Parts: sequence; C-alpha cells; structure tokens
Amino acid sequence: MKALIDEVVHAYFETPGYEIDSVPFGLTNVTKIVTIEADKYVIRIYNRHTKSVQSLELEAAITSFLSERALSFRVPEFVRSLSGNEYISMSDGTLGAVVTFLKGSAPELSSVRHAVDFGKVVGELSNALEQFEADRLSYRGKSFSEFYGLHPLADRAAVAAFIENPPFPIAEDQLLFYESMVSSIEKSAHLLKDLPTQLVHHDLLIFNLLADENGIRGVLDFDFVSVDARCMELAISLNHVLQMSGGSMEMAEAFVKGYAEQGKCTSPEIERLELLTRIYHIAVLHIYIGQHYSDMTLNEASIT
Repeated sequence: MKALIDEVVHAYFETPGYEIDSVPFGLTNVTKIVTIEADKYVIRIYNRHTKSVQSLELEAAITSFLSERALSFRVPEFVRSLSGNEYISMSDGTLGAVVTFLKGSAPELSSVRHAVDFGKVVGELSNALEQFEADRLSYRGKSFSEFYGLHPLADRAAVAAFIENPPFPIAEDQLLFYESMVSSIEKSAHLLKDLPTQLVHHDLLIFNLLADENGIRGVLDFDFVSVDARCMELAISLNHVLQMSGGSMEMAEAFVKGYAEQGKCTSPEIERLELLTRIYHIAVLHIYIGQHYSDMTLNEASIT
C-alpha cells in the first residue's frame, strides 16, 4: 500500500517528503491524511469494485458545484494533479485522487438541539443538490432501488448464494425476514415511479459530517451520490436519528423540524417513507455482501 500512496503523492506534488496519518472514516476506500510542508490533504485510493471513472467524475462535478454555492458547510474539493486531472489511474489499475482536508470531528447526536442541527444540514444539502441539473448528466449513478446493481459482486445470483450459504451463522427467522422484505419491495416498486427525483447523497450520517464549536461545518463522502427518489435522503437520515436515539420520537420530530427549514417532502413522499427505508436497508446489506466478496478476493490474491 505504501507504494500506491507514493504513486498518488508523486502524481500530485513535486516535493518528495510527506507524512501519513490514518482517518476514522473510509471503510470502502483506502483513505489517508497526507501532510506536505505543513499543508494537509486527503488521499483516496478507490475500491476498484465500487468506483468507476464515471462515478468518480460525477462525484467531482457535484462537489465542485456545491463548493461554489453559499452553504453553511463545506465539502471536500478535488485537487488537480500535476498533469491537471482530478484523479489518476494507477499502475495496478485502481483510481486515486487527492481532495482538500477539512478540519473538525463528527458531531454529537445526543440532544434535541443536535437533531435539529442535523436536520438543517440534511435539508440544506438536499435543496442544494436539487439545483444541480441532473437531466444533463450522462451518468446518473445507481438508485438504491436498483439494489442488485449497487455492487458488481452482489448481483442477484451472488446475493442468493450468500443467503443460501452464509459465511457466518444467521438465524432462520432473520433470513425469512430478509426474503419477505425483498418480496415486499419488489411488489411495491411501482409506487416509486411518480415520486420526484434528484441527486441524493445516500450516506448522510453524522459519521460523514464535521463539526466545530459553531456547529456542523463539513459534509463528506459523496461515494454513493446518484439520482434517486428525492425523499430517500430524508428516509436515510431520519432512520439514522431513530437508530442513534433508541427510537426517540422527540429526536425524530426535532430532526424533521430542522429538515423542513429548507428540505422538501410532499404528501405522496411521506406516504412512501417506510418503503424507502426498507429499500435503504436492503441496499446497504447488498453493498456489504459485495464488500464481503471483494475482501475474499483480496485475501485469496494475497495468499497466492
């Protein structure tokens, strides 16, 4: 891995000396903080199964768009390499990039005030992403409703094989619940066709936010950004609040209050929140299944 990091650094900076630090995020990609002459940047070496040139260019375009808007928070911006590109294709075929470093730490989500602030950021980002002219995109990413296409190693056959022969013990009732959920979603898919669509972050959790003493000041990790049902963003973040608060309705109401300051949600969208939440859970599970197979492939390669 040191050789790949060297390759990225030398593609972006002329100075040979640098220091590397780990980060508390970046499960899918290799993510490191690099310090060069007292300036900090974030290096990314992307998972070849989940990041394509198209999705990387989409992420770069969206973060560039957001960085030019008057928002209450900042997003990481792609740094140009020495050859003028926003990313590089490395010697082993993986993609690498350097983005700006943002200061801060993950915000708390332990009080009503925190929930309101979180809701405000989710609504503000959703409103900003709606302004991006998604209809002009040549690549729109993957909607979470396409949960058999979110990871190349987690298509329908691969997921079926995982469920039929899981690599670790899974209770029978949980497997039956999964199958029931998928069946229910597939039967209800037509209910999503008339919902408004736009770009959605898809991973707007407090772990992907940065805060300082003045509140939330950074939004990270646009890896899964794509065009989807607009209210998927609300469903994902509201679910996160409920999970983190043990199902507190007071926290949920506070989050929604903050979201409503800029975010939008029609009556039909509200009626589909439960369905969107189910889709989100299945989508994340399929991504994890794909990551499991990806890790297996890497382990087998290292053994041989």
